[in-house]
This record gives sequence, C-alpha cells and structure tokens, in this order.
Amino acid sequence: MLTWLPEGKKAAICFSIDDIHPAKSSDYYEAGGDLDKGSLGLVKWLLDRHPKLKVTLFTTADWREISPVPTRKLLASIPYLRDKVFLAKRWKKGTMQLDRHPEFVEFLNNMERAEIAFHGLYHCHKGLKVPVEFQDQTEEEFDCIIKEMLRIFDTSGINYVDGICPPGWNAPDKLLNQLVEHKIKYINSARDIFTNISKDALANMSGLKGVPLIFPSLLKNNKLLHIPANFQATSKPERARQIIDNSGLLSIKAHIIKSAMGHIALDGVDQEYMSYLDSLFSSIDKEYGDSIWWTSMGEITNHIFSHNKA
Repeated sequence: MLTWLPEGKKAAICFSIDDIHPAKSSDYYEAGGDLDKGSLGLVKWLLDRHPKLKVTLFTTADWREISPVPTRKLLASIPYLRDKVFLAKRWKKGTMQLDRHPEFVEFLNNMERAEIAFHGLYHCHKGLKVPVEFQDQTEEEFDCIIKEMLRIFDTSGINYVDGICPPGWNAPDKLLNQLVEHKIKYINSARDIFTNISKDALANMSGLKGVPLIFPSLLKNNKLLHIPANFQATSKPERARQIIDNSGLLSIKAHIIKSAMGHIALDGVDQEYMSYLDSLFSSIDKEYGDSIWWTSMGEITNHIFSHNKA
C-alpha cells in the first residue's frame, strides 16, 4: 500500500472548497468576491476556530458560467444540436479573470492555512452538462486550456500549488495525460459520499471510478496523485469516524456558492455548514488528539512524492 501518513499519525483530515472566483453578491451570486464579508469570511471563521485546520481553495482562472443548468430550454430539447452550443448565458470572456481582480487575489494570498489550486479555465462547456468543462476535447484542446489557465494564474500573481479539481469532477484520460505533461501533481476527482466505508472501498459516484475511496492513490505511472472526496454537509459524523478508524483520509468537500440562479448546493458554504464542521472538528480533536494529521491536498502530495520515490 502507498506510504502516505506521516509517522505517528492514525488518519488525516483535509478540507477543500470548489468554485472560488471573484463574483460578488452584487453579481448573479457571490463566490468569494465579497472577501471577509461573504462566504470566505465564514471559511476564515472556521479556520480561526481550528488552528490546525487547512483548506484548499479550488479557483477558476476566468469563470464564465452563470447558470449551472441549461436555460435555453428549446435548444436543450433538440438532440445533437444541443451538444454544439452553450445552453446558458455566460459572463463575457475576461470579466472574472483573476488578473483583473487584484484585491481578490491579494485576499486569497493572505489567507492563513489556505492553499489555492486550479478549478478549470472557464468552468463551462457546450451541451447539457454546463459546468463540466473537461469532456470530449482532444489532447491538443486540453493542452491549450491548461496553458491559458496557467498563464492567467501566473499573470495574476496568485500563489498556487500544482493541483486541480476538474469542474464537475470529470477527468477524461486525455486530460490526465495533459496534467502530467504540464507537471500538475495532483487531481481531486472522485467524489463519493454514499459508498460504505472500508479499507477496500472504491469510489463509484462522481468523477473517476474504481479508485480508493479513503486513500490517496497514484495514477499515470506514478506521476499524478489522486485524492478523493468522501464527506460533505449531508454526511453523518459516523462516516467521519469510520474513515478515521480505518486509517483513511477524511476528505471534506464544500462549494463556495450556496445558491446560484435557483440551484441550491447541499454542500454550499453557509453558517450552518461551517457550524456543523466546527462541532465535528472539535469532537474529533477531543477524541483522537495528536493522532490526526490536519493537512491539505498540496501537503499530502509533497509528502507522498518525497516518501515514495522510485
């Protein structure tokens, strides 16, 4: 089995949040742009309450999605044609581009115990699956998308780690090849909050299937690390303890946007979800103490690659 836990640690906890971008409450919905007065302020509250906790903020380079579901109903009803067009209105290219929002970038850079990683270029795609950016593109198209994503991140001055959560968790094999080519070290794809917990459990919900549910695993000739997500706001505390008691990674997922154009995210960041995690973390800390590795996806990746050299 892959050596992944530091010596003396029984299990690990990481926390990640998707869909971070500069949209404000004065826009269609807030996604971090209100800084400490918005959803990121709630995240900071949780971090302040738990000094060992870390968070990975999956951030989109130039967010263009407005509605997560099709709004052009007539077009959406026409087979074949619907796969060739965008079925919902989008932000104009560049509107939410990171390098045009320096105050937002500065805020993320100054968040303690927060790492920033990639969450796609535009977070949208033609066809019915609006938010699933990586679908049937060629390797050359994936190469162009990743290059532009990296260019925007670099130009913005944002501090980032070489990891990605693909929008909608979808990770085609051709995308994985290009992640390796661009030296992106980890991917957070498989999300499964239903499969029963055991050491042998495999993910079978969103994203990659057949990968370990509670452990990191290596892909692509050991060049790319996969990190699962296995817990969210609707999960019971018993699931968290089962993962810990099986020496696994309790990988908690959230979305920064609670409500978008009528769509309510069950794992959206709000005070109720943050209070639930506050209570859960306090209980885990009291019960397991120093045997827990409170970590981040980037930190897990660095540890694994430094301790599992060929």
